[in-house]
Amino acid sequence: VFDDEEESKLSYTEIYQEYQALVEKLLEDYLKEVGINEEKFQEAFSSPLAKTHTSQAILQTVLAAEDFRLFKTMMVQKNIEMQLQAIRIIKERNGVLPECLTEGTDVFSEIEEEEMKILREVLRKSKEEYDIEQERKRTEE
Repeated sequence: VFDDEEESKLSYTEIYQEYQALVEKLLEDYLKEVGINEEKFQEAFSSPLAKTHTSQAILQTVLAAEDFRLFKTMMVQKNIEMQLQAIRIIKERNGVLPECLTEGTDVFSEIEEEEMKILREVLRKSKEEYDIEQERKRTEE
């Protein structure tokens, strides 16, 4: 449902609220399971180690529950990844992409076709020159 438009839709807010509740529940359950209280988690979450690029990437899903803009960015990125994956699967299964996914034109094949026309013309001229040269040799003999 997420697109890259500036304005957010009402459905985004509803999904975001569901996401917040899910992350909160999963985090609470996980912290109970490993025996860490909320204060210790907050302390670890605020530590310099949690601020590294790798840690931020790992914690992005948790951070997104507190920041709608980050959540939307993450969802738009996931949407793009899923679209690219679907396109790759379609291409693997069919060998080519359907016309509806190439906006009605296949630029690469148009370029290829133009190159083939040029190649045919070059071959035709080369054959003509060869035939003329062979005829000239026969005449000389």
